[in-house]
Amino acid sequence: MLPEALRSGPGPATAQPPGSAVADRPRTASRLLGVLVGLTVLAGVVLRFLAPPALWLDEAQSVAIARADLADLVTGLRQDGAPPLYYLLLHGWTAAFGDGAVAVRSLSGLFSVLALPVGWAVARALAGPRVALGFLLLLASSPFAVRYGSETRMYSLVILLVLLGAGALLATVRRGGPWPVAGLAATSAALLLTHYWSAYLLTVVGVGALAGLRRHPGPARRVLVGLVIGGLAFLPWLPVFLDQLAHTGTPWAGTGDLTSLTTALDAWMGGGMLVAQLLGYALVVLAVLALVAVPEGRLVRLAVTGDHRPWALLAASFGTLALAGVVSWLTGTAVGARYSSVAFPAFLGLVAWGVAVLPGRRTRAALLAALVVSGLAVAGVQVDDRRTQAGDVAAALADAAPGDMVLFCPDQLGPAVSRLAPAGLDLVGYPDLRPVDRVDWTDYAERNDSADPEDVAARVAARAGDHAVWLVTGSRYSVPSDADCTRLGKTLAALRGEPELVVRRHARTYERMRMQVFGPPAQATP
Repeated sequence: MLPEALRSGPGPATAQPPGSAVADRPRTASRLLGVLVGLTVLAGVVLRFLAPPALWLDEAQSVAIARADLADLVTGLRQDGAPPLYYLLLHGWTAAFGDGAVAVRSLSGLFSVLALPVGWAVARALAGPRVALGFLLLLASSPFAVRYGSETRMYSLVILLVLLGAGALLATVRRGGPWPVAGLAATSAALLLTHYWSAYLLTVVGVGALAGLRRHPGPARRVLVGLVIGGLAFLPWLPVFLDQLAHTGTPWAGTGDLTSLTTALDAWMGGGMLVAQLLGYALVVLAVLALVAVPEGRLVRLAVTGDHRPWALLAASFGTLALAGVVSWLTGTAVGARYSSVAFPAFLGLVAWGVAVLPGRRTRAALLAALVVSGLAVAGVQVDDRRTQAGDVAAALADAAPGDMVLFCPDQLGPAVSRLAPAGLDLVGYPDLRPVDRVDWTDYAERNDSADPEDVAARVAARAGDHAVWLVTGSRYSVPSDADCTRLGKTLAALRGEPELVVRRHARTYERMRMQVFGPPAQATP
């Protein structure tokens, strides 16, 4: 299936008599179209570099790991549960540009911007200019792509690598020689070393190549060789991966099943607001049309398309997500909405295909305009959302005295604050009272479940001595539970007197924080 799909000729962009969307317009209209496309791309690029100033947990964790020396970087990843490529790139980036919020987010922004021309070129090679134009506009305005283009995580790199890998796959299928195979091997290895969910996408591609061995043995074999070489490049990291698999996890997330499909769609449409939901429904309908709308002259009829390329995109998107959900269910591993970045480009390609098969230039232009405006509106709201209250807590800690203890329950609140807090404070996390610049996920649930909040409070009071204790708690955490952190606070109150509330939780912030200060023992109320 896969080699046949990728060897096909022009897609809906050139299959119909009108030809490309640009060629059929008068010159003035073509110039106007170019201006509008440029403005859309510019708006998407600008949004990728706008974000609230403070890094939240995942971003702060990434920076803390990446700025370590290489030996400690591997140790940090062993405790974190991630592969190394993004962190090595961020390590070099911070060495050159520093570890401020703007600097570290700019690396993700760079990957996300590079994905735009790469995506356009790959879509054009696969299906022609009409699909390529739609894909470019949809990617530029996508709330999902914008969000992870403005966050210090690996997901914009995943999207870029998937697109580069798709280009290498096309070249491998359509041309002989070693260089396309080497490109496919390199991008496959890079994907595996950037995010483990890449294995699901590569498995789908491999199954497609196996299915094509009989009809197209040459291209299929070349694809399989590239995938195998890419997999072999992962072997040096395999011992660390096996250790991570046995000891690290994501206790904040439930194990997956086929709801991985709806989880991904919710993330791709950009959240729960009405505009985002309407955008999501439109994207799904267009993805379906790519499979069941067949152009006939100036019209289109509903029938299952015989073109293999949209089916290949379906397999690469929803097939990947379904495989991920099943494996997650069988192994008890977690599903995260952002992990779906590995399947996102194929889904967006399917949507662009659905737009391209619709009859009428004006219909396609109006629909694309509506999708772009909706996407940019949702993305604009998202990048302005507060991701953490770390700045509020750090500002309040300006009143702390040197030597005061700051206790985080859970310790997941610590990395974001530790970047901003005044020097000279003892910042520790529940339950082990370890430094909180990064979270150690090794056997995390077991360590927290075995802890006694009353015992931890007694150790905190003894360690703080005559210094104040500042307790930072969150909400909606499962490990440790909110109940554990409440018991911790009540025990500290019994030991030191009732606290003063200095920071309240902000309801519209993702990483909410509440901070109380317990005075020294001499100031305790009987």
